[in-house]
Amino acid sequence: MNSLPVIEISEYKVFDDRPHTSADIDALNIAYGVDRNYLDWVGISITSVVINNSIDINYHIVADEYNASFLENIEALAKKYKLKISLYLINADRLDCLPRTKVWSRAMYFRLFAFQLFSNKLDKLLYLDADVFCKGRLDELAACDLNGTIAAVVKDVDSMQKKVVDRLRDPELQGNYFNSGVVYANLQEWVKNDLTHRILAMLTHENHDNIIYKYPDQDVLNILLKGKIKFLPRKFNTIYTIKSELKDRTHQKYKDTIFDETVLIHYTGVTKPWHKWAVYPSVRYYLQALAVSPWKDQPPRDAQTIVELKKRYKHLLVQHKYYSGFVAGVSYLLRKHSIR
Repeated sequence: MNSLPVIEISEYKVFDDRPHTSADIDALNIAYGVDRNYLDWVGISITSVVINNSIDINYHIVADEYNASFLENIEALAKKYKLKISLYLINADRLDCLPRTKVWSRAMYFRLFAFQLFSNKLDKLLYLDADVFCKGRLDELAACDLNGTIAAVVKDVDSMQKKVVDRLRDPELQGNYFNSGVVYANLQEWVKNDLTHRILAMLTHENHDNIIYKYPDQDVLNILLKGKIKFLPRKFNTIYTIKSELKDRTHQKYKDTIFDETVLIHYTGVTKPWHKWAVYPSVRYYLQALAVSPWKDQPPRDAQTIVELKKRYKHLLVQHKYYSGFVAGVSYLLRKHSIR
């Protein structure tokens, strides 16, 4: 039996430019857990929340490293919008024993330690993935009553519901499987149920039933929180996959998913709104926040991984950029054959 990883988190830096200070517990507290590849997008996600809300909100970022450019921009963000943004450094070396995928790094587990850490000073914490962007008011969510529940969450899309029973062998999860990109947690209940420890135990101990955790942290969260959650309306975690643009030549069908009342948009999948080839109307909510953030002059991210290279050439072809698409396709094939 493997021993559970002992993880250290320390306060790294706090930028507090609020004109009037108040106790953290009186505000809505939003946390992110990321590695260096997602740092900048957290800043733009925070910007999207700021420009759409007027309630007191404090921001917390848990990462395994920070760079000078990010620190400069996050300080500028705090000053521009009079925010409190707290940075925490997590020693994640011991997380290597946990499962990961080509798409999701060990940063997917940072939220587990954030819930544990902040329970010492907060009652509730809203966790957002770095690819979640805000286009509406969070007042209703902030006022959500979490008494008697561990967390408020949003059900995942129908296609995920249909597959979960076969993967996790639990019929009760069908229609009740939630996406962990937006989790409003009752921290006292989280600690009372010893969830961080129990989740790590399930992921590190031998899986005798050979259950496939395709989405490791999310799958285990669903298993352990079954019957102890409150479901929120879809508007608080509207899942949109830019991959769907490949089948929509009008690039207007996103309006069938993202509505006027949508509050939080979760851009799932390999292609993100910050990618160079993600030039669709559906990413305009991200672009609105980018334009008024300290990252506004930063160029879009080009393909780096093999899965991104594959998506890039397909999108370029759909956009009728045939020469660029051809070159991108060749780059993908060369990379693919070089790693065989």
